[in-house]
Formats: sequence, C-alpha cells, structure tokens
Amino acid sequence: MDPKTGTKDYLGIRKSLDGHSLGELEAQILDIIWDLEPPVTSTQVFKIMYPRRELSYSTIMLTMSKLSKKGILSQKRTGDKKTDAFVYVPNISREQMGLKLMEEISQKVLKQPLGRLIRNLLSGELKGADLDKVEAVIGKAVGK
Repeated sequence: MDPKTGTKDYLGIRKSLDGHSLGELEAQILDIIWDLEPPVTSTQVFKIMYPRRELSYSTIMLTMSKLSKKGILSQKRTGDKKTDAFVYVPNISREQMGLKLMEEISQKVLKQPLGRLIRNLLSGELKGADLDKVEAVIGKAVGK
C-alpha cells in the first residue's frame, strides 16, 4: 500500500486471469467491489473511487462494463427499460483470484503446480536455484 495515497499495489493482479489481463483501474474497481455487499452499482464504486482518483462517472461505468465482458463481473439491469441502471456481482472472490495468480506464478517460474511447491517448501525439499527463484518472486511481490 502506498502510504501517501492509501492505494494498494495491484501489480500482481495485472498478470492474467483466464486469458484476460486486468489493468490498474480494473483491479482497483474490483478491489472496491469485493469490499462491498453485492449487488453493487457503479454509483457506489464511483463514490468510493472519486476521492482516491478523480475519474469521471462514465469511466467507472465503462470499466465495470469491461469487467463484465471479461466474465469477472455479472451485469444485470435493474429494470426492463434500456435506460435502467446495471448492478454488478463478482464472479470470482478475492481469494480465488489470489489462488489463480499464485498457481500461475508457480507454473511459470518453477514449472510445477502450487500444491507441489508448497509441499516442497514445507518439507525442505526445495533447494538451490529453485528456492532462489521462489525467494526472488516473493521479494518482488512484497517490494523487497
């Protein structure tokens, strides 16, 4: 978290999710949505986001629509008219996102499933260059 702005570092989330990458704004909006009780409106997200980043309401709406098209959010109209607002529900939890990202990193860096990596770390079987790779990835993730 940036101490000046109070915003979180979303670099880890900017990897991929089922073939879709998430931009910084998408990750910030998703983080807000996870903190709110679903269903969530773009107005709710805008009111929380605006003090952090002075973005237009239409930018928030468009970004939430993009997250819906990527399958990360479900979008539903509040009424029958085309002019009625949408509400959004996340299709993936913060925890599920974290696990997907950790699995991807484990596969890409060490060419092994996350479960095996954790067992190897806990049993002390991971040594040498592989352990150095894990420490480097973790160090970058936590900013050390």
